[in-house]
Amino acid sequence: MNKILIASPGKLSPTTQMIIDEAKKVFNVKYVPINRMNLIVDQNKIKCEYNRQDLTNVDYFLPKIDAPRKEYGYQVVKAFDYFDVPKPYKAETIMIAHDKFLTTEMLARNNIYVPKTYLFKTGENSEDMVDIIKFPVMVKLKGGSGGKGIMYVKEPNTMKSILKSMEVLKQEVLIQEFIDNPGEDIRVLVVGGEIAGAYKRVAKEGEKRANIKIGGSGVRYTPTKDVEEISLKVAEIMDCKILAVDILESKDGPVVLEVNINPGIRGMTEATDINIAKRIVDYIDTQVKR
Repeated sequence: MNKILIASPGKLSPTTQMIIDEAKKVFNVKYVPINRMNLIVDQNKIKCEYNRQDLTNVDYFLPKIDAPRKEYGYQVVKAFDYFDVPKPYKAETIMIAHDKFLTTEMLARNNIYVPKTYLFKTGENSEDMVDIIKFPVMVKLKGGSGGKGIMYVKEPNTMKSILKSMEVLKQEVLIQEFIDNPGEDIRVLVVGGEIAGAYKRVAKEGEKRANIKIGGSGVRYTPTKDVEEISLKVAEIMDCKILAVDILESKDGPVVLEVNINPGIRGMTEATDINIAKRIVDYIDTQVKR
């Protein structure tokens, strides 16, 4: 039986558990928390171990890396680049995908419609930016995820108060134009260059963010041809075989808000009645058999 290594943050998420359960039907599965993987350089050799056992003798590596662990995740995936073990993306994809501005910049350079975006560092003179911004806007911490670190701001004085309170963080902040919508967005999952599933996320009453983790609900959605083509193009641009693309339908066409290389699949599974974990595992199986 072929071997698959699955690595994720220390706490085993429902998504990772779903994939592990499905993968066990096909593979010999090894699960290791990403921060428990030890990298060793010994003369001209690189090793990746867990409990002194070699982790590189596998047929596929599925990393599930979140933003807080992107730097170490980069080092781990870079090592597997060296070992030439098949996986859904290269190490460089981690640093781009977990940086909202770099992602937005890359998509824009490849003619993907994204919201107008400003990047600046909180602190001295940051309030000067407020005078050149058209409100309302969405304010995002550059490394936020799951709807956390995102605020809807209607007017300049509120923006200035937020910036003043955030000065202590001394971190980079994104301000994006607000795309008028009824509190809905679309999540499309691309697996191996094909649409594996899609659903619409609807924000709870009074909320602008539609993320499931903050109270949004998921409903079945059939992507339009434009949405399908954009999602597949984004996956190609990001050089990633398994990722989610978050899209808003605006009066000017689909707008890509974010991409996610570590997407949750429980909400999509429940909304679509599709076994998303199986689709991911089936794709991995085809790569192993090549």
